[in-house]
Amino acid sequence: MRIEIYYESDPIMGVNVTYDFNGKRRYDFFSSLYLFNVWASSEFYNAELVEITNSNYPQLVQQGKL
Repeated sequence: MRIEIYYESDPIMGVNVTYDFNGKRRYDFFSSLYLFNVWASSEFYNAELVEITNSNYPQLVQQGKL
């Protein structure tokens, strides 16, 4: 099973992360994109990282991803 990690990055506000793991929705926060990438590559090395943008946000909400 491949985990999809959805993230929204802002240089000032940090990185907000949403993903499903073991049947539960999880939320995390990282102070920088660097720390997020270190976490994602070490904890979920085969995860698909999907950046949340203005253009894909409505579609992700409609699909129940967020």
